[in-house]
Amino acid sequence: MCNGHSSRVSEGGAIAILRGQGSHTGAHFNAKITLQNLEEDIPTRATFLFEKSSRFPYLDACSLVIHRDGDLNSHNGPSRAPLHCIPFDICAAEDCACEINLPSRLDLGVGNSGVIGRKMSLMNSRQVIAEGIIGWN
Repeated sequence: MCNGHSSRVSEGGAIAILRGQGSHTGAHFNAKITLQNLEEDIPTRATFLFEKSSRFPYLDACSLVIHRDGDLNSHNGPSRAPLHCIPFDICAAEDCACEINLPSRLDLGVGNSGVIGRKMSLMNSRQVIAEGIIGWN
């Protein structure tokens, strides 16, 4: 996509840029989530970076959902189980960044159980907060 030339340095692992708009508040939400498998046989490390304006008051007890498809236009209903559903608490972070170890190690590859090319949703109990596609970092 960059034709072999980019000013951005690769960090390894995977990345998802999540964007959303609160349906009730109209507030915009932007986040960058990176996923890395730092060492063999340990859980995946997730780093969350949020824009200051993205701090919604209801960002407690959220779930990071990795869907089986990569279609941002599809609405994955309850009949379609996600590939991964990872609960976490954003409010534990005092500022706009936090790191967590996920409960398990994700396959940061393509196909089968790999997460590259799949849709990622940040959700709370009420709604989808933001969505994006997971890609190489």
